Amino acid sequence: MSAWSRRRALGALVAAPLLACGEGRRLPTTSPGHRVVSQTVLSDEVLWELGAEVRAQVVAVSSMADDPRYSRVVDRWPPELPRAAGTSEALLALVPDLVILASFTAAETQALIRDAGLRTLVLERFDGFADYRTNLRAIASAVEGSAAGEQLVDAFDARLAELRIDDPQGPRVLSWNDGNVPAGGTSFDDEATAAGYRNLPAEQGRRGHLQLGVEQLLAWDPDALVVPCGQDDGEAVIAELAARPGLRSLRAVRDERVIAVPSRDLYSAGAGMLDVVERLRAARPGAAR
Repeated sequence: MSAWSRRRALGALVAAPLLACGEGRRLPTTSPGHRVVSQTVLSDEVLWELGAEVRAQVVAVSSMADDPRYSRVVDRWPPELPRAAGTSEALLALVPDLVILASFTAAETQALIRDAGLRTLVLERFDGFADYRTNLRAIASAVEGSAAGEQLVDAFDARLAELRIDDPQGPRVLSWNDGNVPAGGTSFDDEATAAGYRNLPAEQGRRGHLQLGVEQLLAWDPDALVVPCGQDDGEAVIAELAARPGLRSLRAVRDERVIAVPSRDLYSAGAGMLDVVERLRAARPGAAR
């Protein structure tokens, strides 16, 4: 039996109980030969942004598509569209012809999908503007939406050009999440540089994501400090941080340069990166507040 036949047989076996549990709900109609399952927050977002023709090909999005901590397309995908976990039989029952994964997707998930004979697109890197362009173009090409993908790249670059401030002597900034700090070669490094800041860990020759103790944070004493928050609790997060005995002596705290950024933007690997640039730019010394 061919891989396709095995996949169809497994899909038929699993689909029957799923349809019974789902009260006969029909799967979305897709373009011939295209049944796409997204398993990353980035592909959830990009597939939506590519427009109606591409959306019609999507038969499931990731289980995090509606998580406001990470996703920028909360409640946009129709509720009847499955949110499929990678290791679930429900994903195989959808009989997709393309599953979009990330390099950090669990090995057992990748093995399940590979053993089922499904075509995959694995997004390898998520470390800044260049990786976003690469991933966007790869997703768009895989769903025959390259023209729409280039329009999104052009729009991203146009907005970036409008926001960019070139200032090699700009304020020193550090992004802090209970000791987790992005240094050089990260999305935050691109964002900080575009907003006219100097990313302190990168200036110190560090790369990747670091664990930084409070003592080192106090020694570096950045001009501005970026912290993650929810959509509506930025002021409370800043107040809580400023009240910590060790941190309230920081220059950034004294000068009211603690910048709270919603986590879905701060940890975005997509267009949300530009929202971080915009927030950082607005918080620069001398900017209207």
